[in-house]
Amino acid sequence: MSQMELKFPSTRSPVVIRQATEEDLQLMASDVILFLPEGLFPRLGKRFVRRWMRTFLTEQYGVALVAVTIDAPQQQVGLLIGSTNQIHHVADVLHQHKWSLLRAGLAALCLRPRVLLHFLRTRARPYLRRIMGHTNNPEAGSGPRPATAVITSLVVRPTMRAGGIGRFLVEEFLDRATADQASLAELVTTAGAEGAGAFYTKIGWKRVEERYSKDGTPIHTYHRSLP
Repeated sequence: MSQMELKFPSTRSPVVIRQATEEDLQLMASDVILFLPEGLFPRLGKRFVRRWMRTFLTEQYGVALVAVTIDAPQQQVGLLIGSTNQIHHVADVLHQHKWSLLRAGLAALCLRPRVLLHFLRTRARPYLRRIMGHTNNPEAGSGPRPATAVITSLVVRPTMRAGGIGRFLVEEFLDRATADQASLAELVTTAGAEGAGAFYTKIGWKRVEERYSKDGTPIHTYHRSLP
């Protein structure tokens, strides 16, 4: 558990970065849907997002961190989820949770006809291939791949930004990735003012790719080399 001092407008309160727990998932899911609405998963609703985020608590390479104030009343002010080895994490999730996530996803889609139609147009084929096991072999390919850590979601509540919480969460994640022998860290963020590219550039990440998401949104990929 790590601790920092954050200056609030009227006082100072310690903020702790700790491992997320099952009890944190409800608010974590709400924050991801509210502050990171791009992509398919947030559109599937809080129940599915909570179920998906639970895999980052249970699997070996998953990372789920929360930033919480210590002073009463305690507040969750930030979160980070990701994996210290993305290839192996995805394989583990598919092995352990494929059918439960599939059931949860289908139930969410059935309640959201517009999202279902969008899914069928943009994602059905690659998701089916993954479910059928065509892309989940960590050792597939011509040779061993470098271990890549991936930040999937990073949220800091708007009133708490510019205080160092985001940097602190990222540093804790990178420490864990380094300990797990990752040689590269990666993330994707929306391009332009809607994304967090300026923040990541400021803390040492390098933009390496521009492309469009499956929804047609311009996105940027960032890398960070690890020791």
